Amino acid sequence: MNPPAPSSAPPAPPLGAGTRAAYGASAFGENLAINSINQLANAVFNLTLGVPLLLVGLALSLPRLIDLFLDPLVGDASDRLRSRWGRRRPFILVGALACGVVAAGIWFFPEGRSTTFYFWWLLGGCAAMSVAYSLLIVPYGALGLELAADYHERTRLMGVKSMFHKASGIVNQWLLKWVRDAGAGNLVAGGRVCAPLVGLAVAGLGLLTVWRVRERPVAPAAAPAPRLGLRESWRLTLRQPDFRRLVLAQVLIYMSFLVIDTTGFYLNVFYVHGGQMGAGAAMKGWYGTAFQLSGLLAVPLIVRLARRIGKKEAFLACTVTIALGGAAKWFCYVPGAGWWLLLPSALMGPGLVAVMVLTPSMTADLCDVEAARSGVRREGVFNAVLAWSLKAALTGSILLANVVLHLAGWDTARQAAQDEGTFLAMRVTFAGGTVVLAGIAAVIIHRYSLTAEDVRAAQARAAAVAAG
Repeated sequence: MNPPAPSSAPPAPPLGAGTRAAYGASAFGENLAINSINQLANAVFNLTLGVPLLLVGLALSLPRLIDLFLDPLVGDASDRLRSRWGRRRPFILVGALACGVVAAGIWFFPEGRSTTFYFWWLLGGCAAMSVAYSLLIVPYGALGLELAADYHERTRLMGVKSMFHKASGIVNQWLLKWVRDAGAGNLVAGGRVCAPLVGLAVAGLGLLTVWRVRERPVAPAAAPAPRLGLRESWRLTLRQPDFRRLVLAQVLIYMSFLVIDTTGFYLNVFYVHGGQMGAGAAMKGWYGTAFQLSGLLAVPLIVRLARRIGKKEAFLACTVTIALGGAAKWFCYVPGAGWWLLLPSALMGPGLVAVMVLTPSMTADLCDVEAARSGVRREGVFNAVLAWSLKAALTGSILLANVVLHLAGWDTARQAAQDEGTFLAMRVTFAGGTVVLAGIAAVIIHRYSLTAEDVRAAQARAAAVAAG
């Protein structure tokens, strides 16, 4: 008879501050890479170049079909790779460089072409970014899942990562104004001034992570897994019910922000500010900064709250702030609102940070439980599913937001002279969508069952097997 497993695994040494910061640096870069396109696409391709709104949405969303196949393959390949530089870092290096090139190059399109040409240009650029982003984000996320072994150290690491992500988010909110100022009102010219700086930042921060972060060695029990097909890889990750709950809750929380983000931009410029793009762009920078800054300030509080009351409970608490922010949108996004536009963003910021900090931390816990059961470490595939679901939520939200604008009766040619019914439908979607989606996510995450004791018991079993 086998001896019983010990009740707890030996504590792992904490990560150094330099390691946490070097790991977090790529969160700034990857967020800047993808959102430099998402933040500017409608303003440049729809409002400036005249590409129809639905075509812009299609160009931003269709490349996510690539991710459906590529993300699991990249995750599985990084799980299997054995090199002198590790499993994850070679992918991160290639992905960061490719993201930097695409983020800069997409804005150097030829002038004087048709709207159809610009649609295909945007679609091709987004497809190239989709491939580059998969090569970066899937192994990068997997590196974070396995970098810290301690239950609470994982939350601390993800907290640092989220702080870099939120700092990048502040930059993203000002991109439209900076591009407009750099081009003296010409978004195309301004984009070509700012794009190389964005590309260099994305590539440089990825290189910092590759240079300064050392991967944890693969345990002897974590032998290379037999090669699995795409369907089997997804089945292995999605059969865990708590992981399914995490994935779905993450999708709904992100959609509660993103489905209505485009609607909010159009309301800000054409309803609140009467079509004044300069004033709307400046206010977008301010309320976006309020959103990102409130999230940034909430990171240490969320880490502490998760340690005190548990990760699941901290997750649930932060969804309340999202619902409050959604309700505030109805009252604040009105003509002449002024600085009241900052209130909904400040209320919602902590809720998104909770997802960014706690979802990967809880996924790392689930990876330990799965590894104890199967004897195989598969952080790459787990993170591939997590990353794909997030990108699907992002892109689906962009497409849905543009569809909602279209169904609401939005007419780009009329600018601020839209029908009152159009603005009313946009406001209902903007406020109500956030509240409803956040509420559904809270119901789902309430059913999450994994505890700290479950994770530590799984780690102890794995350690006992490795020790023979």
